[in-house]
Amino acid sequence: MAISVSVASSVMSYAATDGNTDSNANNSYDSANTAPMYRLYNPNSGEHFYTANEGERENLLYDHWQYEGIGWIAPKKSKRPVYRLYNPNAGDHHYTTSKYERDVLVEAGWNDEGIGWYSDDEKRVPLYRQYNPNARAGAHNYTTSAGERSMLVAAGWNDEGIGWYAVDEGSPAPKVTQAEDDAYASIEGVMNLRGAGSGYHTKIDISGGSAVVSFGIQYEKDIRNVYPQFPGSTVFLVENVMGHATEPGPEGKEYLYLKSAPQGQDVKVRLSWYSDGTIKFFVNDMEIGRSRTTMYPPFIFAAEGSVARNGDSIDGSIKDIHVKVGTDSSDYGTVGIWNDTSDFFGLRGDVVKLGEARKEDTPYSNDGQPVWGADVTIKGTSNIPGDGPDGKPWTWDTSFSAVEPSTQTTGHPLSAIINIAQRWDV
Repeated sequence: MAISVSVASSVMSYAATDGNTDSNANNSYDSANTAPMYRLYNPNSGEHFYTANEGERENLLYDHWQYEGIGWIAPKKSKRPVYRLYNPNAGDHHYTTSKYERDVLVEAGWNDEGIGWYSDDEKRVPLYRQYNPNARAGAHNYTTSAGERSMLVAAGWNDEGIGWYAVDEGSPAPKVTQAEDDAYASIEGVMNLRGAGSGYHTKIDISGGSAVVSFGIQYEKDIRNVYPQFPGSTVFLVENVMGHATEPGPEGKEYLYLKSAPQGQDVKVRLSWYSDGTIKFFVNDMEIGRSRTTMYPPFIFAAEGSVARNGDSIDGSIKDIHVKVGTDSSDYGTVGIWNDTSDFFGLRGDVVKLGEARKEDTPYSNDGQPVWGADVTIKGTSNIPGDGPDGKPWTWDTSFSAVEPSTQTTGHPLSAIINIAQRWDV
């Protein structure tokens, strides 16, 4: 992906995350005559996509597009339609009010997808159009923000003037706190990752049945070679393991590289599970992705740190950990204390600060144990004698067949894990 596409994604994500809309933005609109235009972002292609269709928006979210909020408010009808076209070769959409431009693109092999929405006849709010001459996909950007337009033009995009008009500006995707999240189960904490070597990873986990989902920050030196949109090789990663957990390879597993992540900085992350099997992933209370899983309660919640290969080191922390789970007194909250004894292959997890004891009839209950808001660290350098079955140094994919030196047993991850169980009197 061209550097200028990465610039566009960072500009759009910044606006959505921090609420940097123009001062005259109006979040209310006449629903009888106007429609919100939802804006989504594909982190793999760099494309921004726009639709008034809630069903289409939801389908794209489960295809791992990221929701960035309402781009603008469009009239439901007007004298000037905006045509939507799709390039099946580049996987890109284009939008135009020009019949001539539409017909030229169709002749060149684009698919005509009809009228996407309408332009405002009163021309109240302009939608500025910019073009990235270096991009194969995601080549156009559309925004009501003159500031965003200027930033992109300064970064090398071509200013193509006004594409169409909106009735009003939109609004960024809202933040959702853990208290506001309607998930059946969630775990959140403030994560900080450091390490040395070829790869290392801090994450929060939920497991139930034979499945486990983890979400966190991972560094792996070769990520940039496979995903050039992550030049720092540090990402927010989801591991959705629904089978074959202790076996190398992708079978039964889903890996999602959602967004560039920082090293050595505190970031609040949350993993949430919903009763329909949906899982969502939040950074600083903003949803950055979702998927589906086969896991089910009762759940085990965990904080975990891993390294990629023998000899790699990790120095990670997860602070202020909060677990929320359950729907009534039979499954509310957690029982016991954080168990920090699952240390494997030279890595060690420790509870370094006890939390608050809460004995209440709510999803935040912890049976009166000092666990709410606990801090943990995961540190160490991996040490597995010998080589793996492939004759190469052991990795986080092959360690399950290695003999753990302190226990003389097999079947362990290249990790340290600190966990706690859900109350289950069902």
